[in-house]
Amino acid sequence: MPKRATIQYREFKADGALRGMDLKATLVDVLRRGADGHRIGDNARLRAIDLDGDGSHVVLNKVSSPSTWNGPVFCGQIIHIRAGADIQAVLQSLDDDTDEFLVQNIDVGRGARIVKGVLYFAVTQNHVGLIESAAVRALTLERYIAALLRQAGALGLAEGIILLAHFSAAGEKGLTEFSDLTLSTRPSCRKGRDAATGDLFRRQAGAARDEGATILHVLRMMGWPDDALARLEAEVPEGGRLEGLIRVFIKDRRRKIRISRAAVEEALRHVDPADLGLQGDGSERGGMVRLSVVKEIAAEGSLLDPTDAMLRIVEALKEWAAAGKIDCRFEGQDMPR
Repeated sequence: MPKRATIQYREFKADGALRGMDLKATLVDVLRRGADGHRIGDNARLRAIDLDGDGSHVVLNKVSSPSTWNGPVFCGQIIHIRAGADIQAVLQSLDDDTDEFLVQNIDVGRGARIVKGVLYFAVTQNHVGLIESAAVRALTLERYIAALLRQAGALGLAEGIILLAHFSAAGEKGLTEFSDLTLSTRPSCRKGRDAATGDLFRRQAGAARDEGATILHVLRMMGWPDDALARLEAEVPEGGRLEGLIRVFIKDRRRKIRISRAAVEEALRHVDPADLGLQGDGSERGGMVRLSVVKEIAAEGSLLDPTDAMLRIVEALKEWAAAGKIDCRFEGQDMPR
């Protein structure tokens, strides 16, 4: 049964030491190289990287057919495999009458590995379309590509991969520069309300957005002592929450300095645009969106079909190019498989 998935647009920032770099061509060049007696593009083992140093691995798993690599598009599937083979599960039926459900560790078997999440992407020149999952985000793709290229000597240790998000104002032309930026923090709910379920069952899905982003975290970084934070939190009524809005601007003596929109698209590319507000000659608030589109993709259970996911991403890139939303051409291109 098909599933609806959001396809986002990103653009590789090729400037500074990376000026003139073609991300798609560089990726293909690295995959065609040999290592440990195999071609990197033919052996997924050579593409497994422990990004966090915790025994988990991120892998460029499925890739488009090598016969298409000379064409303008390369597609891939990124998977994050966590260390260990045990998962937490409830074996009872939710229809059972019981005072509590027993949470147990279940070993999925010798040699098996648990997949935390999957990301699909397609790249043409420096234009990238991607489908994130709850646990594998665009930031993981940036870090993985950088690590893969460094291993092959195609990227320096001081260089990184930045995939810019394109923010726009919904239904109108957005500001090209602004004087003030406001950023909403994640709500900090009253302790005891659903803290246990929030931490245990929702943390992985929301970690990329929530971790270190509540107003309490921000105030602590600003030097508020723990007792002051505790007193502030105690004022929140049962079932209530503490929210914060951060205002950011640059001043030269008494004059505010204009900030370019490009600075937001880079620095805050992993932030939900709904949490951003811009003020300048006009304002944008609550209606900011990333360039993206929702498409139906073939799926088996909760897993998207990799081939169809990649095809739909390329389809989205073509549509954005045809509409003039991205500066990209697809002349005479066949869909990669």
